[in-house]
Amino acid sequence: MDADEVLRELAEASKSDLGHHLTTASRAVNTEVMARLAAHGHPNVRLSHMAVFAGMQPGGSQITTLARYAGLSRQALSALVREVEALGYVRSAPDALDGRAVRVELTDAGVALCRTAIQVSAEITAAFEERWGRDIVDDLREHLREIALTDD
Repeated sequence: MDADEVLRELAEASKSDLGHHLTTASRAVNTEVMARLAAHGHPNVRLSHMAVFAGMQPGGSQITTLARYAGLSRQALSALVREVEALGYVRSAPDALDGRAVRVELTDAGVALCRTAIQVSAEITAAFEERWGRDIVDDLREHLREIALTDD
């Protein structure tokens, strides 16, 4: 089988591939979220920045904890924190309990961004519920959780 044939076969296989559809759906939802965040006054926030917020705990979190939660290296997460800090959404400082660690916490602008993200997420979910019905969206959510927890 030559390269062109295998690429055509791969394209055909992707039409029924669950991973492909999950990735495409995730990209579409994330694109909508980011567009709405921009429309609500957060135009410089990028999708990659969400890794900083996703695992943050009340009172702030250490960069190593955020990196582990996001599945990123400490160095990669540190670079994202610097970007988000430059945008004014978080502040970082040496951890009072562990001077070797850096603690990251939300600023008032970060709180506003998170509130907007919660609102945007609820709006997008409500649109799917209106289109498909709440039961189907609940079932989809549960199936996606099951996929995420698979240990294979």
